[in-house]
This record gives sequence, C-alpha cells and structure tokens, in this order.
Amino acid sequence: MLIDWPFFATALALLLPPIAVFHGQRVRYRHISRDWDRQWGATFLLPHHLVDLLRAAAGAWLLAHSIARAPEITGVMKYTPEMIHTAVILCGVLLQTIVCKEPDGFNAPFTYLVGVAAGFLPPLVAGFALVFAIAITAGARSPATFFVVLPMAVVAAGALFTGKKMLLTLAPVVAAALTPWLFALLFGRDLVFTQWIRAGSESDARLREPPPR
Repeated sequence: MLIDWPFFATALALLLPPIAVFHGQRVRYRHISRDWDRQWGATFLLPHHLVDLLRAAAGAWLLAHSIARAPEITGVMKYTPEMIHTAVILCGVLLQTIVCKEPDGFNAPFTYLVGVAAGFLPPLVAGFALVFAIAITAGARSPATFFVVLPMAVVAAGALFTGKKMLLTLAPVVAAALTPWLFALLFGRDLVFTQWIRAGSESDARLREPPPR
C-alpha cells in the first residue's frame, strides 16, 4: 500500500471536523420531517452548507488519491485502501451526524454527503446517483428518503458505468449515506437540518430577549 501522506493528512483535516462546532447563535435546527415550504431561503442562506459541501468534496477527492494499492500485495490485504477509505469516510459522516447542538437530535448531513459523493466517486457515477437521489427525494417530499435512495443509486450507477468489479470501491459512500438514517433509528432521535436566522425575524427577536431569571 502506497500512501501520499500530505494528501492523506489534508483529507483527514477536511473530512473529520464536525460542522456543528462552528454553528453560532444565528443557526437554528429544524426537524427534517416538518414541512419544507418557505424554508429553502433560510436553508440556502446558511454559509455553513456551502463550506460543508466544498470541504467534503475536496477532502474526499484527496482521500481517493492519497492511497494506492501496491502491485505485490495479494490476498485480503490488497483491499486495504478500500478499508481505509471506508473507515475515514464513515468516521467523518458519523461525526457530522452525532455532534449536534440540538438536544435529542442528530444532524442530517445532506451537503456533506453530496460533497463526499461528488469528490470520491467517478464523475458519471456521482452525477447520475446525486441527480437521481435528489429528484426522488424531492418528489417523495420526504428528506429522509435521501439517505436510503443515494446508496442504491450509487450501486446502480456503479454497475452501469464501471462494471461489477468496481463496486467495492463505491462501498465507502454507500455505507456513509446510510449511517445518519440508521443511527437516528437506532437511538430514537430526530434528524435535523440547519437554517439561518435572519436579522429582524421572529426567531432573531427571541434571541435578543433576556434569558429568564
């Protein structure tokens, strides 16, 4: 196994820090099961989502290119790169999910997973899987659907564009996409997404109120 350590270290620095530690007072949490009507503006205005997308894409690309299989390695050990990729991406998405400032809630890392898929997967596989998963999720009006449809779409796109022999390399994204949904079910918590509280809004007014004595 050949490792490009600068690439690998940078990938860890980008993928592992949970975005929730940077959420300030103007970030509010909303259950993904609630109605999304009139919520898109507040969601897209939150700059953390763009940062999350870009750093996940860059980190996943660096991770994919940081480890190469040594030609002399055979047996189970030849799959070490895939195992390391899976471990790092799983740790990353798990940290994004469970580190949450909403009591009894888990973050729904939509943009993080989109970035990971875009940066780690082959372009055709990523494009097909993401478009399909987003379209189905929007049509179903159930955001949690994304975490189930995306891994299926990745497997289908991988079989279509890369052949069955390449499916193992897609395992990190498939496992990561299922993680938030599975952990929410396992621990009985709600998945939440973050929004930006605009100055002058009712939520902003509540923030300005003095704390109760």
